[in-house]
Amino acid sequence: MFEQVFIIAEAGSNHNGNLKTAIELVHQAGQAGADAIKFQEFSLYSLFSVKYYKKALRLKDDTWQKEIVSNTFKSEWHEIISKEAKRTGVVYFTTPFSPEFVDIIDEYVPFYKIASCDITFRPLLEKVAEKGKGVFISTGASYIDEIDRAVQILKGYNLPFICIMHCIMLYPAPYSSLNLNFLETLSRRYNLPVGFSDHSSGIDAVLLSIGKGARTIEKHFTLNKNQEGTDHKNSLSPEELSLLVKKIRLCEEMLGTRQRVISEKENRERTYARRGIYARKNLKKGDRLTLESLSFLRPNISIGAERVTDLLGKIVIKDVLKGMPIDFSMVK
Repeated sequence: MFEQVFIIAEAGSNHNGNLKTAIELVHQAGQAGADAIKFQEFSLYSLFSVKYYKKALRLKDDTWQKEIVSNTFKSEWHEIISKEAKRTGVVYFTTPFSPEFVDIIDEYVPFYKIASCDITFRPLLEKVAEKGKGVFISTGASYIDEIDRAVQILKGYNLPFICIMHCIMLYPAPYSSLNLNFLETLSRRYNLPVGFSDHSSGIDAVLLSIGKGARTIEKHFTLNKNQEGTDHKNSLSPEELSLLVKKIRLCEEMLGTRQRVISEKENRERTYARRGIYARKNLKKGDRLTLESLSFLRPNISIGAERVTDLLGKIVIKDVLKGMPIDFSMVK
């Protein structure tokens, strides 16, 4: 699955509670070349203690509650959108924010995403893991011991994969906060595929994360960045998502493999770029070869300069004119 970078178009709640918009997001993700589209499964009372959330954040009205309710993903959409995603050629899955949603969505998704906020929510981790499917787990605002515990829980099940997503829980995340070098730490520490759930603006951070070893990319996108709602402005447009996919694939092409590879075309250049060994002056039969009697020039059509020590001290067995390439048949 991670042979090439797995690109997740994070639709989140950018459907605005509208099924047609959700379906169009699926189509746009497919047209952009994303591998998967992901939504979020939550409800007001399964996620919030309304009274104390309002008090803790000192919210003066109930506008936030109305926004949550209006952007709630409808359970009856799963079958419709999963079928549409299949027709479109993208993988459909979602982030369940409560254990009770896992059973509802399980027949429609091939794997799950655990949000950063739930990395310490053991009942949800276990509920998801019991399904025996792959898991992407975000690590925003998490200390290393919290990541350790979550990974340990998931490793207790025979899952097809666990992909640890580096993430900064800021919207938008300033470039100075991204700490992309941590991707290498995650990869070494857990010996698992790692990814980057990017909340920064633009696409530059995503491209850099590919070079740091990210095998999965998650990026929010929307149909229109000018819509009302906090997430739209921090999301990519369909055109930007398409550009991101093209850039990621270009990055992969440039990165290649961890092995030293010399293409057939590059190998041909060795003849013209490398130095061969030539006679610096006219050589007589019986002359002994020294550095002073040799030149090292392009192209290398006989003996390469790297083999000079194999020639030094040998005797010329026939006359060699100045400028001729030296061959082992000329010496003994």
